[in-house]
Amino acid sequence: MSFKKVFVKRKKTIKHYLWILRNEVIKKDKELKKGDICSVYEDDKFIGNGLFNWESKIAIRLYSFKDEDFDVPLIKERILKAYQYRKEVLPDEEDFRLVYGESDLLTGTVIDKYQNHFVVQIYSYGVEIRKEKIFQALIELFEVKSIFEKNDFRLRELEKLPRYDRLAYGELDDLVIIKENGVKFYVDIKNGQKTGYFFDHRITRRKVRELAKDKKVLDVFCYTGSFSINAALGGAKETLGIDGNNQAIELAKKNAELNKVEKICHFFVGNAFNELRNLYKNGMTFDLIILDPPPFLKSRKELSGALRGYKDINLWAMKLLKPGGILVTSTCSHHFYWQDFLDTLNAAAEDAKKNFRIIERTTQGPDHPILLSMPETEYLRTFFLEVF
Repeated sequence: MSFKKVFVKRKKTIKHYLWILRNEVIKKDKELKKGDICSVYEDDKFIGNGLFNWESKIAIRLYSFKDEDFDVPLIKERILKAYQYRKEVLPDEEDFRLVYGESDLLTGTVIDKYQNHFVVQIYSYGVEIRKEKIFQALIELFEVKSIFEKNDFRLRELEKLPRYDRLAYGELDDLVIIKENGVKFYVDIKNGQKTGYFFDHRITRRKVRELAKDKKVLDVFCYTGSFSINAALGGAKETLGIDGNNQAIELAKKNAELNKVEKICHFFVGNAFNELRNLYKNGMTFDLIILDPPPFLKSRKELSGALRGYKDINLWAMKLLKPGGILVTSTCSHHFYWQDFLDTLNAAAEDAKKNFRIIERTTQGPDHPILLSMPETEYLRTFFLEVF
């Protein structure tokens, strides 16, 4: 194939790293336009083909180490391989992240599968102008009821892309019922956060369910109640869920009813930082606390502020734990590394005057595979800490 050529000198020596930055490009075809496919060379050796965008810090997103087009046959092959992998690692599941961008060699693309409804997020200009090919591939591979574009997110601005949500194909009900680890949930694809549900915590939810028997549980940043409901189904005596979003809390209540645990699960709207302090002032204690906050930093430049936020929220949670209690605490920011998290938890534990041991640590589920050559694909980090 004859695509325009780009010559680069990469700073990262990892062979299969998929991003090439603007300052790594040493020569490019003058006729290259935003969104074009290009063939990339280093030291006169062919590296692969990628999508070009000189307006982005990531000038080239590689999608293949072969000289091939970004067309429907390639996209179908990638999606089919992604689906087959998910069915191997999650044989009992039908709802999951079907495509996780670079980790499935479909750069700039996320696809979540909710039964036969598909939610697509695109964060690459080159993919955006070819998105109809992705829709066509999905329709040819699956019995698609709907395809919904959930593209109202900040990352698109880095590629100079507009933000929007829209139904691209088919018909979509207000709520879709999915199943995860045997537990049913309503998902509001149109109005929910991100794509509607957070599949990345699949492993952590299962472990919370295993730990919850006879425990009083606090679920902070509970969203639509998935941790609370798993805890209740695991035998928790009582769960209390807090979230700042009224719409999410109403759906959490519906999810509790759907799983017949509405007498165990209680939810209310509130600011997590304030409510933790109020619970402490009122003398409340818990056997198991889940902290799943939104990301407090988008880059390493914001680290100092994030450290304060993560320390504060974990400190008050630690104060609310009974002797022998367990804290399940997470961060979903790639830029908040394991050691940052560990140091923050140590500082919070010292201020709480409690001693903890790590009983487990988890990351995102297998439908969000971490690419060995791209550490950026790891973002979810969770510690299970026990007071002793």
